[in-house]
Amino acid sequence: MNYAGISHFADQRDCFYLENGKLRIRLMTAKNDISSIYLHIQDKYISVEQNDTRNCFEMKRYASDFGHDYYLVDLESPQMLCLRYYFELIDSAGARIWYGDSRFFSYTPNDVESMFDCPIISRKEQTFQIPDWAKDAVVYQIFPTRYATTESVPDDLWYQEPISWDTDLRGNLRGITDHLPHLKEMGVDVIYMTPIFKSNTSHKYDTVDYYQVDPSLGSSDDLHELIDRAHDIGLRVMLDGVFNHTSTEFFAFEDIKRNGTASKYYDWYYIQSLPLDYGTHERKPSYESFAYFGGMPKLRVSNPDVANYIIDVAKHYIEEFHIDGWRLDVGDEVGHDFWRRFRKEIKGVNPDALIVGEVWHYAPDFLQGDQWDSVMNYAFYKSVSSMICDNSLRPSDFMCEQGFLQGQYHSAVLPVMWNLIDSHDTSRFLYRAGGDKRKLRLAAAMQMLLPGTPFLYYGDEVGMTGGADPDNRRGMIWDENRQDLDLYEWYQRLTYFRHILVDIAKGNYEFTSCDDYRRILEYHLASGEKLIFHPGDNQTNVKEYTGYHELLSDKTFNGIMDGYGCVLLRKNS
Repeated sequence: MNYAGISHFADQRDCFYLENGKLRIRLMTAKNDISSIYLHIQDKYISVEQNDTRNCFEMKRYASDFGHDYYLVDLESPQMLCLRYYFELIDSAGARIWYGDSRFFSYTPNDVESMFDCPIISRKEQTFQIPDWAKDAVVYQIFPTRYATTESVPDDLWYQEPISWDTDLRGNLRGITDHLPHLKEMGVDVIYMTPIFKSNTSHKYDTVDYYQVDPSLGSSDDLHELIDRAHDIGLRVMLDGVFNHTSTEFFAFEDIKRNGTASKYYDWYYIQSLPLDYGTHERKPSYESFAYFGGMPKLRVSNPDVANYIIDVAKHYIEEFHIDGWRLDVGDEVGHDFWRRFRKEIKGVNPDALIVGEVWHYAPDFLQGDQWDSVMNYAFYKSVSSMICDNSLRPSDFMCEQGFLQGQYHSAVLPVMWNLIDSHDTSRFLYRAGGDKRKLRLAAAMQMLLPGTPFLYYGDEVGMTGGADPDNRRGMIWDENRQDLDLYEWYQRLTYFRHILVDIAKGNYEFTSCDDYRRILEYHLASGEKLIFHPGDNQTNVKEYTGYHELLSDKTFNGIMDGYGCVLLRKNS
């Protein structure tokens, strides 16, 4: 038995309450090492002689990655003040050990001090609460300056290819409002807009004034109208919170320019030397900044005055404009203490507000129920791109990479991870796929039909392409003669089945498998449907399902899958 592969943390990582009132306990082992695991529990404060509270439950394997298997068991809320527990593990050769209090035993541990500890009441109070509306939503990202406009813009300007970072397409909020029916028709539930606050750039990630809508986009009244109209037709609206850095024209930085160390805002930033030096491509600025770019000086959020200011801004847009949540730009470059306070303050104003952090790497430390609700799932982006765009990832590798997230992240997070295939920070998926729309259709299907929140980048649904930033931020294609309407209908079918098959969002599977030779991934939903992805260029056969009804095409399935195909099958009654 591989002791080194066995791991359990008796805190919010592996012992936590679910929103349904059950206590989930998880354990990690070396892959293919263990044949069965039993969880033993008892009351800490009641002796076995006084009242035998002992019980035993078999654990089930729910995920696997390249090196580990993950097991869990859900307990009905134990009627105890404090739960003590340990694990009994049996390996494939029949060897048996016991694991409690982070120690291994060759015998059954009877002393409660040899067991893991779970204080029930305090752990219940730590239950990770996520807004219900977010658990089966489809999110659509809009880049406001490039999405839609109410002004007259010539086609040769709007549809220019490629596009530069400072091209003014005159996109505005009223343009977005006018196109809300497009989003509703497509099956979108949530609009996430990149920054809309006053700024001197098209991307607006360098804020001049957080309390003012950028005049090029419209007014506060236009923002009110957009949000109110969206809410009227059942759409949620989230804004981009750029709280890590500001513009050099932000009032606090301006004051430092004028007054130097005498400025009362001097400690709002990380100033290293005066006079202020904005830096160049070869020289760093004389202050900390985002990515060493002098135009985005980094805020000192650990300063209570800065923290108060940012939280007041965030609460203002929830209270005054009734936004439904915040996406937090470069959230991992701001400390945990601030985000803990941020969550309490925001949830205190609106418990249903969603908080999503931008992070490009594995980040469980932000997702224990005390900071963010979710993250942009760039791990999904990387896996799908590697498997579909360049065939460098096998189906079994994809399942292992997703299994790692399932095994490691808090269970509450998985349904609301923002599964993206592109964004304003990446090249378009269709560009990376060499223009092959079969690959885009398959990637979109994986976004929609696997657990997590589908995160769609504007225009993908009509066939937009574009290279790295800024070419990925072209003007949205509104001319139907330029749109791929078949692709748009594909997205509509995907969102339809995403919404009606509830087991998709929950990841309720009876069976999963993969075949690297045929390049297929297979998922059997608990409700009976069979979901099969084929990230390969050639036709392949799954003859065992010949005669099933294929829901996405509404035809009888002939057992043959085309290259980069996807089928959602239901057995004929």
